[in-house]
Amino acid sequence: MRTLKKVLLGATIIATAFAATGCDGNEEENMSKKIVHEKNPIVTMQIAYEAESGEQKEETLKIELYPNEAPTTVNNFVNLVKNGFYNGLTFHRVIKDFMIQGGDPSGNGTGSAKTSDVNKSIEKDSDNDFAYSIKGEFSQNDISNKIKFEAGTIAMARSDYSAYGMASEGYNSGCSQFFIMNTDDENVCKSLQGKYAPFGKVIEGYDTVLDISKIKTVASYEGGEESTPVKAPVIKSATVETFGEEYPIPKLINADEVEEQLNKRYLELMQQYQQ
Repeated sequence: MRTLKKVLLGATIIATAFAATGCDGNEEENMSKKIVHEKNPIVTMQIAYEAESGEQKEETLKIELYPNEAPTTVNNFVNLVKNGFYNGLTFHRVIKDFMIQGGDPSGNGTGSAKTSDVNKSIEKDSDNDFAYSIKGEFSQNDISNKIKFEAGTIAMARSDYSAYGMASEGYNSGCSQFFIMNTDDENVCKSLQGKYAPFGKVIEGYDTVLDISKIKTVASYEGGEESTPVKAPVIKSATVETFGEEYPIPKLINADEVEEQLNKRYLELMQQYQQ
């Protein structure tokens, strides 16, 4: 049952700003950050969309990733891109003067990648093919990350489980969904700093990010946030240049198990409420 999982910028941010295996997590991140990459990987996305004017466009977006600051997040993103995971996915959430969000295979903010998407040695739909997440690399989760939130910054989206008494699980709920900032507004950027994991910056095609930010959106349900594109922009392809450097698959968290805990906690809270 996956009724509760919806990967968003946390509820507090929305309200105030528009609303498998491996070593110990801390040890892994600390060891990874000792590796100095001479050349940062560059991701190239070909994006097709209908502009505000109605013109059909296909534009190129280039994103430089920063593995020395966010190694776990970059390793995860690089492997998903290399495996073709993002090809054909959409930007399903668009908010002008905030961000554009994509990377959900469900196309509505409720989905995520599975272990076979990031690790091709795992057989699809096997017992080892589970929905996963990674450790969030930001100060609120006790990990240093000096990348600033500003126009063009790319970061991982995640869920907020604090209402269920599971804040740390929410910190570590990022997987495949990402967002790209389309504003330099100080208050907006400050509200995200230290609470989400930035891992790169748009270096070419930022005007496309702004163009996408202006497309027509509607609320997905009555009274909901007006951020669902009428025609969602499509990532036709995503490729990565690693300049010969290796980016290993990071430690993965079993998100299906976390989801079970979350649903159990939800039922407990509902029972308490009804008493």
